[in-house]
Amino acid sequence: MPLSSETHKKEACLFSIGYGLRSPEEFLELLRTHAIDVVADVRSNPYSKWNPDFCREPISAYLKEHHVQYVYIGDMIGGIPKDDSCYIDGKLDYQKAKLHPTFTKGIARLLVALEKGFRVALMCGEVEPHQCHRSKLIGEVLAEKGVSLSHILNNTTLKSQTQVMLELTKGRNTLDLFGNPSL
Repeated sequence: MPLSSETHKKEACLFSIGYGLRSPEEFLELLRTHAIDVVADVRSNPYSKWNPDFCREPISAYLKEHHVQYVYIGDMIGGIPKDDSCYIDGKLDYQKAKLHPTFTKGIARLLVALEKGFRVALMCGEVEPHQCHRSKLIGEVLAEKGVSLSHILNNTTLKSQTQVMLELTKGRNTLDLFGNPSL
């Protein structure tokens, strides 16, 4: 069960959230339930043909109207980097991507927001965290730095990065699988 907004505001945290086919109103309710201050859009391409309300301009305006800050950082920590050196045979290599200077800058921005006391939700289109680079790439880099990431599933359920990785790796809790972009 989530804590009250009053309790949430006292503790800076990093979260992740996928919008999927949710309406902006449903999405906003999740943000409010978890007292999110800032939505950090981590999509490489911040547009959606399936849910146009979540294209960069409309969702940014909607969130601003409801007093939630929107920041686009998908150009830094998105799941489809522009630099070809992050790929092997056309597939993203997470080990290369996480060491790329642009990616490390994006992670640094998240850490600064956390230090400043913000509650930030990393937003992407995929609702299930185990199917998104939010957990496989960003969450794992944060875990290596000792920073926890909680994945918002709904109003009452959060899943830890550790839980997501244990599910994804079938209990092996190892990143060895993530050199393999087929996951």
